[in-house]
Amino acid sequence: MRSWPSTLAFGGDYNPEQWDPSIWREDILFMRRAGVTFVTVGVFAWSWLEPEPGRYEFGWLDEVLDLLAGAEIAVDLATATASPPPWFSAKYPQTLPVDRQGVRHYPGSRQAWCPSSRVFTDHAVALTEQLALRYRDHPALARWHVSNEYGCHALPCCCDVCAEAFREWLSHRYGTVEELNRAWGTAFWSQRVTEWSQVLPPRATPTIPNPTRDLDYWRFGSDQLLSQFCAERDVLHRISPGVPVTTNFMSDELFRTLDYARWAAEVDVVSTDHYVVQARPDHQGGLSFAADLTRGLAGGAPWMLMEHAPSAVNWQPVNRGKPAGQLLRDALTHVARGADSIGYFQWRASVAGAEKFHSAMLPHAGPDTRIHREVCELGAVCGRLGLPRGSVVESDVALLWDYEAAAAVGLPAHPSTEIDGAQMARDLHRAMLDRGLTVDVVPPPGRVRGGVEPDLSRYS
Repeated sequence: MRSWPSTLAFGGDYNPEQWDPSIWREDILFMRRAGVTFVTVGVFAWSWLEPEPGRYEFGWLDEVLDLLAGAEIAVDLATATASPPPWFSAKYPQTLPVDRQGVRHYPGSRQAWCPSSRVFTDHAVALTEQLALRYRDHPALARWHVSNEYGCHALPCCCDVCAEAFREWLSHRYGTVEELNRAWGTAFWSQRVTEWSQVLPPRATPTIPNPTRDLDYWRFGSDQLLSQFCAERDVLHRISPGVPVTTNFMSDELFRTLDYARWAAEVDVVSTDHYVVQARPDHQGGLSFAADLTRGLAGGAPWMLMEHAPSAVNWQPVNRGKPAGQLLRDALTHVARGADSIGYFQWRASVAGAEKFHSAMLPHAGPDTRIHREVCELGAVCGRLGLPRGSVVESDVALLWDYEAAAAVGLPAHPSTEIDGAQMARDLHRAMLDRGLTVDVVPPPGRVRGGVEPDLSRYS
C-alpha cells in the first residue's frame, strides 16, 4: 500500500495492546463492516514496545500491522513516545516535570517528562529509530505519527534543566543581558539582572511577575517541545523518506499553549484533535472556528482530523452524550471545512484506565448500539461521497489569529479581565458564519516563520 486512501479517509485510534490477541481479528472484521480505511496505532504503547531499557518487543505489533495490511486498512503508525514507561521515570527521576511551586510531578498518568530533557530526547529518538528501521517497508505503513497532543499537560515545566535551557534560549534571542533588561523593562520593581544565571523560570512569586518574562517563557516552551518533535521527525525522514510525518494539534481557541503558526511549517500534514465542549452555549460555532483555524494553519491545504469523539467524553464536569445525528453532523462539518481524513478516539472503548467512560466507535455494549450504527452510517457516507484527497475550500474573508497575541492577552494585570481575545475572535467568526460567509482563520503575515504565508490579497 504505502499510500493514504485516495478519497475521504475514515477511522481512528486503535489500541490493540489493551486487548487479548483473540479480539484483534474481530476488530478487523467490524472495521471492514464500518467502512474504516485507516487507523492510528501505538500512540501509548512504549511500555509494550520497550518493556525494559534497550529490550524491544515488536512481535505483537508485527501481527497487528499484518492483519491491517491484509484488510487494506492504512496505518498512521505512532512513535509511542507520548508517555514514557514506569521504568524510565524510575531510572531517570530528573526527567519528571516541575511546576511553578517547585513540586516535582510523579509518573502515573501521561506526558510525565520535562520538555528540555536531553535524556528523554535520546530515549525517544532511540525508540523512534527502532520503529522506523523495522516498519519502513511494511505494506500497511502510510503515515508516521510523532508523540501525541504536545503541551497538553506538562507546560510550563520550571525545573533547573528548563531554567538553564531558557537562559540559553534568551541569549540567542537577545544577545546580551542589557538587551534583555531593555526588552523586559526590568527597571520596574528593581528586576534588573546583571548576569544570565539570575534569570529564572516563572516560579511562584509574592505577587504579579514580569509579564514579558512570562510571555518569553511561553515562546520558549513551545520551541522546546517543537525541538522534541523535530528530533523524532528527522529520524523518520532519514530512515523512511517519502512517508509523511505528522503530530496532532489541538487547534481550538481554548488551547493557547503552543504557537501552531510555527509548528505548522514543520509537519508534512497538518492534523488536529477537536472535542466538543457541550456546556458551551455555541459548541457548534466553536467546532466551525476550530476547523477554519486548522485550515488556515495548513495554508489552505487539506488537513486531517485525527481525533474527535463519537459521543460523550470523560473529562468535562458533566459529560453529555451526543444526540442522534450529531455524530454525522460534526464529522461532515469538519469535511466541509477542509478535512480529508475523519478520525476518532478511539476504535474500541477501554474497559479500564482514565478514559474508560470515553465513548468509542465500538462501545462497551458492542456493535448492536446506536453509536456503532451511526459510525457505520458515517463510514458509508464517506464511501459514497468519493471526495478526492486534495479538495480545498475557497473563502472571501480572512480572520487573523495570532497565538502570541492570545498568550499575551491571557497574562495578568491588564485593564480588564472582561477582555478575552479568543472570545472576541469567536464572536467575529460567529457573526460572519450567521451571514453565510466562509472564513479562513489565518496567522498574520510574518508570523508563520518558515511556512506558507497567507496571501491576504486574494480575500475580498
